[in-house]
Amino acid sequence: MTTSHQIEPAGGGGKDVGKIDWVIRDFLARGAFVLLGAEMGSGKSTLIYRAAEAIQQGTFFLDQISTIKGRVLVIQGDEPPSDARKKFRRMGLEAEFEICFTEPPLDLRWLEKQIQSKVYDAIFIDSATSLLATNELDVTDLGFPRKLYRIGKCFAQSNVAGVLTSHLNKPPDHKIREWVTKHDLQGVSTIGAAITDAWGMWKQPKSDWCNHFNLICLGKRNCLENTLWKLQGNLEDFHWSLLEVGDGLMPQERLTMEEKIKTLFQQSPEPLSVIDIAKKIMTSEEYGRRICTEMFDQGLLERTKVVTRKKGRPSYLYALE
Repeated sequence: MTTSHQIEPAGGGGKDVGKIDWVIRDFLARGAFVLLGAEMGSGKSTLIYRAAEAIQQGTFFLDQISTIKGRVLVIQGDEPPSDARKKFRRMGLEAEFEICFTEPPLDLRWLEKQIQSKVYDAIFIDSATSLLATNELDVTDLGFPRKLYRIGKCFAQSNVAGVLTSHLNKPPDHKIREWVTKHDLQGVSTIGAAITDAWGMWKQPKSDWCNHFNLICLGKRNCLENTLWKLQGNLEDFHWSLLEVGDGLMPQERLTMEEKIKTLFQQSPEPLSVIDIAKKIMTSEEYGRRICTEMFDQGLLERTKVVTRKKGRPSYLYALE
């Protein structure tokens, strides 16, 4: 049997290669396979239903985060249809994404067929424990990540966004959970290597408001590690809102800053340094650099390296694509 080994220049393939194409800004990109780990009863199912609704409509997720309108499939194995439909009724869903209730174990060939069809822009799978684990291969078994590698490769090749929910390990000595790290994700440590990004969700023990939950990025490729979103859940209609971020700008503030940078270059297309950009839009150099870097990753800005004879990290000039 022969295998294909294609050798090509690093960084080749044109300027569009490597851009992040967000489906949910800063959370879920096309071709990504994201793991969302959460405690039982933390509301992860209603959170992904609201995410699916936002994508289906092309509206803001968590009232703050922009989405790209597209078709969504939710594969549900954690709760029966009767329970899910009670939630849908209370939620008053405004967009009818598609849902498939299935018995474990999930047929991976069927899943790959749904992904490869490219009918859906995003597919949510709820959850790893109920649909992918079996008596022969549990999430704690060393062979389990191979399933995730297979699924993740299919998402990447088809350029479809995927989310898999999972549970968290119980805190030691029955302590109250105050934080989540990648070591809290249920299963072997190599699970983290089989997915694109990981997020953790838990209820804040010392809450700043009613139904205070936290959502934190645990890394590794697209989302910025330790990005912390402070959420408020609402039991009346299972609505989720982003009220605060751990460090930095709220998503709507960042979008406003991006628009200021676009307007700046539309008025004067001359390339500028981060320092000059930050001064002109009246923000700090730190925020200016962060926003310019994110816009470059999305293909909204281009940059050129400033050639000098000095050693060390180079500087860049930015301009509109």
